[in-house]
Amino acid sequence: MALTFYHGHGSPYSWRVWLALEHLQVPYELKLLSFANKDTTKPEFVAINPRHKVPTLVDDGFVMWESIPVLEYLDEQFGVDGPARLYAGTPADRGRTRRLVAEICEYLTVEGIDIITDQYFAGGDTQPDLEKVAKGREQIAKELRYLEGELKGPFFGGDAPSAVDIVLAPALGYVNRIQFRKPDSRVAEVVPEAIKQWHQRFTALPYYDKTFPPHWR
Repeated sequence: MALTFYHGHGSPYSWRVWLALEHLQVPYELKLLSFANKDTTKPEFVAINPRHKVPTLVDDGFVMWESIPVLEYLDEQFGVDGPARLYAGTPADRGRTRRLVAEICEYLTVEGIDIITDQYFAGGDTQPDLEKVAKGREQIAKELRYLEGELKGPFFGGDAPSAVDIVLAPALGYVNRIQFRKPDSRVAEVVPEAIKQWHQRFTALPYYDKTFPPHWR
């Protein structure tokens, strides 16, 4: 039975999982939910996931949500004997991957990107606090410079993408989306050249375009 993947376009958390499914070459059925129609709050979906959020997976009756645990589940379930891994190598290698994933989630996303999105998109018609925007932008710059030093070749795990690449790519996609919608945020200006080049390599992967949010084109 194919795995069922509940997804919403524009969610960087759900985007991670879609990229992982494609990277691991896992057969799946895509169930696209509309945030505008409040599909995640409808009884039929809440019956599957009481947190009513995407991503959500159903694998032969087993339901899983929360994007990072989902990535680890997919790697253990499908990556070990498959053509690719998200958490490859020695225990130290996998520990490093988990550390970098956690750092992206906390220090880049929560302390950087989320600060800026809150200012521009959560306050209705309220003007953004430019000091907070600058603080978020500085945090993004700091973390991307740090990640620049963690590249191990074309990707963060070496020659092939790992969970680090899978988590960072949607975050950087979101940074570029903010820049497109709110040019005065100047958030994309702080992306280091090495990270831009990495992003170009990642976006050239055959499955990236398939997963790109269509309303962002």
